[in-house]
Amino acid sequence: MLSSYNVSQLKEGDYLFTTDSGIVYSVYMLDESLYFDAYPEFSADVHTLGFDMISNPLRKTPFDKRVRVTISNIIIDYLTTHPEKVFFFVCDSADAREKSRMRIFELWYHQRQTDTIEKYNESIHTADMDIYFSIIIHSKTT
Repeated sequence: MLSSYNVSQLKEGDYLFTTDSGIVYSVYMLDESLYFDAYPEFSADVHTLGFDMISNPLRKTPFDKRVRVTISNIIIDYLTTHPEKVFFFVCDSADAREKSRMRIFELWYHQRQTDTIEKYNESIHTADMDIYFSIIIHSKTT
């Protein structure tokens, strides 16, 4: 199994890692409790999960399986430590590649299948845009 890159935690829910190619990624969990303020019993546990390439010294980004492994490990470790949390992952649609992003994220999930994490996909189609997103939770076994 491939190993993760070394991850730096800047603060709770905010991480950075650098690939062998010098590309820097950010993985973040944003508090989205305001979207669910009518449901105080769980609103504090809702977060948006995101990741971005924040620095790339190369002209073209090379394929790197360890990026998937590292991001997957961050998600699994966070939800294992905070099993009450719920992540929403919304695929960026700024460049009309949201459906491709969803397919890739789904592939990542199946490649790193674990008994402790569940992921549910959904899409919303409007006249203006298509929104693809996932809900990611910890599988609490009793």
